[in-house]
Amino acid sequence: MAKDVIVLEHDTRRMIYNHIKAHPGVSFVVLKKVFDLNDSTLRYHLNYLKKNEKISFGLESGKRYYYPHLGQNHAIKTSEASEHLETIDLTGVQERIITMIKRHPGINQKELIKRTGINRLTLSKNLKKLLGRCIVRKIPNGNKVNYEYIGSNELRHEILKRLLVKLLYNEIDEDTFLELRRKLN
Repeated sequence: MAKDVIVLEHDTRRMIYNHIKAHPGVSFVVLKKVFDLNDSTLRYHLNYLKKNEKISFGLESGKRYYYPHLGQNHAIKTSEASEHLETIDLTGVQERIITMIKRHPGINQKELIKRTGINRLTLSKNLKKLLGRCIVRKIPNGNKVNYEYIGSNELRHEILKRLLVKLLYNEIDEDTFLELRRKLN
């Protein structure tokens, strides 16, 4: 039997895992309410899923937020992880920012601070990193700047453009470019 089948054989554990996949960034408290489980039972299943590399978590202000595990960190992911390409190597704070931007496209910094509880300096630093990685983009709005999430397809396109520029400036060779392009598709 495959390891995934054994890990997800238990009905409650499988439902918890599927819920985390459908709702990345879900908190322990929400999982507890959704599945009507006591703390120790839920912790047991979450630890089992984490130990078997099915989920990971971020810690923010003493609270855990759970995410599907994407395997080893790579600059470019393929197969099932490609739909989550944009979430590779993110901190818990960055994942919270992205989740809020996904929920509220066009949100500004003031509203992000209010909704996430992240202080202005931390938010600014992390937004800059997310902008640099082409995960979010700025939308000018008069004197304000709003933010929008860039989806996986747009991200693949942006990565391909950057690889092409690297090829044109001889920062990577043609074989590397072709291999990376193949992995993106």
